[in-house]
Amino acid sequence: MRHGVLALLTLTLATAMGAVVSVAGVQAQQATDGTATQKTGGDAVGASVVHPAKWVVEREPYTFDKTYGYTLWYPDTEEAHDHGGRPALRVALAYDLQPGDIEDEVRATLADYPDLPVGRQEVKVARRHEGVAVGPIPGSTPFTRIYVPVNGRVYSINVYSEEPGEEGLDSDDKASLSDVRFERPSRSVGALGLPKANSSEELYLSGAEARAVQRQEDGKVPAESATRYSVEDGAPATAARTTTKAGGEARITEGCWRADPGFYVQTQHGYGANGSSKDGIPTGWSQIGIPNFWGQYTHGNLGYGRCTEPYYANDKYAVDYPLNRGNYVFSPFKCGRVTYAGRNQTHADYGIFVSIRACNGKYVNLSAHLDALGVNGGDRLSRGDAVTKDTVIGYAGNTGGGSIPVGRVHLHTAFYRYPKANPDGSPYGGAGLQVTRNRYVGTAARRSGFKVDSHVYDYAKVTPRKAACREGIRCGEQYLVSN
Repeated sequence: MRHGVLALLTLTLATAMGAVVSVAGVQAQQATDGTATQKTGGDAVGASVVHPAKWVVEREPYTFDKTYGYTLWYPDTEEAHDHGGRPALRVALAYDLQPGDIEDEVRATLADYPDLPVGRQEVKVARRHEGVAVGPIPGSTPFTRIYVPVNGRVYSINVYSEEPGEEGLDSDDKASLSDVRFERPSRSVGALGLPKANSSEELYLSGAEARAVQRQEDGKVPAESATRYSVEDGAPATAARTTTKAGGEARITEGCWRADPGFYVQTQHGYGANGSSKDGIPTGWSQIGIPNFWGQYTHGNLGYGRCTEPYYANDKYAVDYPLNRGNYVFSPFKCGRVTYAGRNQTHADYGIFVSIRACNGKYVNLSAHLDALGVNGGDRLSRGDAVTKDTVIGYAGNTGGGSIPVGRVHLHTAFYRYPKANPDGSPYGGAGLQVTRNRYVGTAARRSGFKVDSHVYDYAKVTPRKAACREGIRCGEQYLVSN
């Protein structure tokens, strides 16, 4: 991560500052060169950092792995971005650790990644405190973690990689660490009364909220989803027929792979999806690739979509589907097992997400930005659960990183070939996977007894038509897809 501007701004603070206005722990400041900065801290954290004023500050509404802090995110832009934003720095109090625990934490992290060049180094933090850095730690948002003992307390600071090839700590990162400031917390983390990030109350719907979501998929099947949707801009009768070549999976551009043509995934939304009259999408349908589709927009063209980066979740062939909040999201596999369900720091930009390994053992799906995890027959989805095509893995939302919105509510779904897994089961590495065959099955998303034929949609990179997917045509960006 390049923090040259941050280092320059913070170094000037000691000698010259303009007026300071304190609002909810954020002090607006101005350096002598006129550049706006902010000093962000927290009374329960006991650490502050100066940063460019346009950066977004996320004050965590929960504790995370027995730490509590805040994250600084790069500012939002008008350009398309991956999942709502990119984290720069997380500063947290590790309230359950003692200084003597640091080396054990570092050794455990090194042992977790024997096949990656994850290393340990000593660094200065706040100019006079000795810290221990370990990393890079892989995920969709790789970072190097620094443990700092301060007057009997331990701080955990994540310095996030800006892009592939910039993993680890460079001189700018070290300069910004030198300008962190520590102070004694004025109150305890316990006094905040915050839930844990992956507690039941934070991950699962309950009460009236759960009942409202269930009503979206119960009751009479909407008329427009009982028959094929009539499209004004339909494909011509001469549209190219789909052909399947023998030979199984194949390696394609930049080291990504195309899935075996005999491997199908199912449409993940239900028959009640996009039921709002204001979303511009027929009930029971969604659109492929809004806001992106396979490298035509954010995931590929802006460098966020990757194929074989060892530290990243390789999302070049991820697809987004617009939905309404609370719409059911089903497993894409008819047979698989959950490897992760919840939120974590290594995939901070995904919000609440679920990863599933297919029963073929080599393909893994990640479904992200969920509003909550699924409940099936009263059982809450969790790591290790077996899934079928009927399994609700979660409910659509737009959870993600920081206060930068990920855009409209949508399902981000990506597939990987032989990814590796963090200790918590979340995927990274491996190769990005293009799954081109999507089976509209109707069984998972329809009411029992409602007969529907199975259809296969073949996805391809074609000119947007704003038409519906049907057998015999290639489906591309902005095509409608049903279940």
